[in-house]
Amino acid sequence: MVRLDRLSDFAHELSEALRLPRTSRQILDTLSQTRKTLRVEELVERVRRSERSVRENLSLLLRRGILERRIFVTANKKLAYAYSMKPVGNLLSAARQDLSETLRKLEAVARRIRGTAGETL
Repeated sequence: MVRLDRLSDFAHELSEALRLPRTSRQILDTLSQTRKTLRVEELVERVRRSERSVRENLSLLLRRGILERRIFVTANKKLAYAYSMKPVGNLLSAARQDLSETLRKLEAVARRIRGTAGETL
């Protein structure tokens, strides 16, 4: 097996740790391999998913703090967006925040279980 460069390895591990959907994983993989800012159309072509699926997953990745979005004006004078991965330090912060939120949710459920069942976990 050929070893991917470090950024691709990091993107893969981040995707796994955050349990991202398949299309989100493919988007991150593509962005980490190209190391460029890509438009939606370019991402659709590279990940071979529908535009709707790519847009939904881009929205998810933006909300979770993994991607950056840049606005630009096309040759037709229309607004468009291009996406890139945030720097590794920012990705670690986003992952830390995401995992902390998941842990808070689990702790809240555990407290409710303890309160209603009178059990200790």
